[in-house]
Amino acid sequence: EGYTLVMGAELVVIDRELSTFTVPTQGSAAIRAEGLDTAVELAPTMRYEPQNDRFVRIADGKVFADDGKGSFAARDGEDLEPGWKTNVGFTNFDKIIHNPLVRDPFLRVFVWTFAFAALAVLFSFILGLFLAITLDKPGMRFQRTYRVLMVLPYAIPGFLSLLVWQGLLNDEFGVVNRVFHLDIPWLFDANWAKVSVILVSVWLTFPYFFLVSLGALQSIPGELVEAARVDGGGPLQIFRRVTLPLLLVALAPLLIASFAFNFNNFNIIYLLTKGGPAVGDQGVAGGTDILISYTFKLAFEAGKGQDYGLASAISIVIFFIVATISAASFWRSRSLEELR
Repeated sequence: EGYTLVMGAELVVIDRELSTFTVPTQGSAAIRAEGLDTAVELAPTMRYEPQNDRFVRIADGKVFADDGKGSFAARDGEDLEPGWKTNVGFTNFDKIIHNPLVRDPFLRVFVWTFAFAALAVLFSFILGLFLAITLDKPGMRFQRTYRVLMVLPYAIPGFLSLLVWQGLLNDEFGVVNRVFHLDIPWLFDANWAKVSVILVSVWLTFPYFFLVSLGALQSIPGELVEAARVDGGGPLQIFRRVTLPLLLVALAPLLIASFAFNFNNFNIIYLLTKGGPAVGDQGVAGGTDILISYTFKLAFEAGKGQDYGLASAISIVIFFIVATISAASFWRSRSLEELR
């Protein structure tokens, strides 16, 4: 009784008034509202000296002056956040080349990214092609059922499969270790985590290569295979000299595209391992981080975060790397056109 309940649009006006309303407490501290249901006591930590254009920390007297790079910084390198926009030119690219704190993890992550993309595509293609050849037998019983089972991992949304695999590979409670009586730290050891990422990537990708390989196999004229048999070719010779070259004519562009996709396959790294486990040489890049997840951490997660300049520079480098590899691969695969 005696109070008026504020409702509706009036709350917006009250919120604006509260944002500028303070209650002095002790010294220079004051209580300020944070929203409509919380208030905090705040005290200034910095004193600005306009005549010198610098900040002085009240607690210890440390001076922060304009460092000419977009922020106020002390002599020991500590700076105040946020800074301001400034022209840095090629400074971030220079860090990638000359700063060991950036260069060393970048090179390590680049090597692993290339290995991950190549191995994931290679094993997925081999497994998909093997299953396609196995299930391409005329008159095989339950052939359609087998083919449907092969496609199931591809039909399930990838992010769900990755979260399920994260639980299955848990070294303490995971089904994989319990069923096979193993004690392997699948996701908590740098080397085993790399193996886990490749295996899960193969699980998610082989149905795609199974489908395209099956379609390509069925498009190969049977007369060519029969002629090779008449000429005395064995199964391995026929596959190596007839079937595989004709398959690569159709599948080479898909292999290149799949490599480029895995080179930037952020989902599998982030949802399965989050780039971990941590390694000793640097706190940003984990044991399974690829370039795209490393860039994400630089921009949003690692340390102070929001190092958008360096992350943008690495993104540009990633573009040129993928473009160069793809262009070289497409140029090299042109030799297969002679087999048409």
